[in-house]
Amino acid sequence: MIVDLRTYTTRPGLLAGWIKFYEERGWAMQRKYLPRCIGFYTVETGVINRVVHLWEYADIAERERTRGAMAADADWPSFVSQSATYFVSQENVILKPAPMWPMKPTAAGPVGIVDKRTYYANPGKLGEFFKVYAEHGQGLQLGHLGRCLGFYQSDIGPQHRIVHLWAYADPADRQRRRDAMNGDPAWQAYLGKTAHLFTHQENEILRPVAFWKG
Repeated sequence: MIVDLRTYTTRPGLLAGWIKFYEERGWAMQRKYLPRCIGFYTVETGVINRVVHLWEYADIAERERTRGAMAADADWPSFVSQSATYFVSQENVILKPAPMWPMKPTAAGPVGIVDKRTYYANPGKLGEFFKVYAEHGQGLQLGHLGRCLGFYQSDIGPQHRIVHLWAYADPADRQRRRDAMNGDPAWQAYLGKTAHLFTHQENEILRPVAFWKG
């Protein structure tokens, strides 16, 4: 399995207009050809005027075949041409599951916000991180945070990265859960085992678009 993580940044003031245009002209067409959208969000905290969407495929061959069929649709060029006027940039990376994914959630319910976290590892250190995380961090994090929507590593694009997404009911739920985790001595001990493996870490708070139901 692979995931195509796509990040599009609109011109200021045009994000809502593109979301409406896409829902009317693009969403059904993409769903017709592409097998599974596993997330479609706008950025609430981070780089704004941005959409983040994730598409799952069995492998690169399926991605090439389905996207090729979509590109051959007579309506696709017109949609792409009109859509392009909204954007200042578009980028994508291909991810593959981290060794521990999928992870059984310990919480359920509607997804109000998503904390998308991107960690940049020192070259050659991802394997060590996955081992330490599986042994010392995974159970703690799931126990406190509850629901991971995806835990991936880069495959095509910038290397030595992990991307993981955590769902919460709302910002207060996120703050409560993360405060409890950070106050856990076992979690602090785990952080001491992994901090040296990364060059830096960043996150964005995402909100699902209305037309994406998960």
